[in-house]
Amino acid sequence: MNKGKLLNTIGLLLGLFGVILIFIWGPPQPQLEEGIGIGLEDNTPIDENGKTVKQFNQETKNRRRRHNLLSRVGLGLIFIGFIFQLWGTW
Repeated sequence: MNKGKLLNTIGLLLGLFGVILIFIWGPPQPQLEEGIGIGLEDNTPIDENGKTVKQFNQETKNRRRRHNLLSRVGLGLIFIGFIFQLWGTW
């Protein structure tokens, strides 16, 4: 296999993995929810296990960070895949 084909293959594989990540963890979308929620204090328990609002907010913040990270990694892989393909073509 010559260098150009190898670079194109690597680029296609990186792009494929990037698309899979974007499919699962797509870029964040705007909040389009209607209505107004009732504000609770941080130490208010919200379930039968005693989870508080503060713990729930921290879990949500962690999920948002992971979502943002994985969607950016997916976009980065697609971008790097295109670079490899261009490099292999030239």
